[in-house]
Amino acid sequence: MKCAECETEFNDGVQDVDINKFSTEMALKEQRSRLNNVEVKGVPLKTGENLFSIAEALTKAVGYSFPKTQINYIARVPIHNSKEKLIIITFINRYIKEEFLGAARAKKILTADDIGFRGNRQRVFVNDHLTQESKNVLTKTKAVAKEKNYSYVWVKHCKIHVGKNDTSRVVIVSTVNDLNKIA
Repeated sequence: MKCAECETEFNDGVQDVDINKFSTEMALKEQRSRLNNVEVKGVPLKTGENLFSIAEALTKAVGYSFPKTQINYIARVPIHNSKEKLIIITFINRYIKEEFLGAARAKKILTADDIGFRGNRQRVFVNDHLTQESKNVLTKTKAVAKEKNYSYVWVKHCKIHVGKNDTSRVVIVSTVNDLNKIA
């Protein structure tokens, strides 16, 4: 096939493969750039709020504290198709981030009341900060795992893991194509 405008010759399909490979590599790099981030969803918006105070309240609620100096960046960001805003915390040290995230997961149920919003039973979730593409892959992975009777789907170090049972091998899913690995 020949490009009419630039007189360049193309092999059918080769460009598509290159574009898909490039796209996948870019998505993985974008996800890797978020390895030090956590996403906190469900914290009510409050006029004049201090996000560092909210982060400190979170540390007390989950039982894992760290110095404020471990936070590189903290901000509210809008949630797609919602009036809510979640909080992104970027840590300087990935190990501190992982330990904090582990403590938050161990808490099981965390509410706005637990972090100072008296009487507010809204659930608060602390998770790895996934890209929108990774969130889409996670949603599809959960659906396929349910369909194929897999018991476990979880995210650790911003990677999607799937396990059939307690003794089966763990499959890491990075792209929708990796869903073929699930038998």
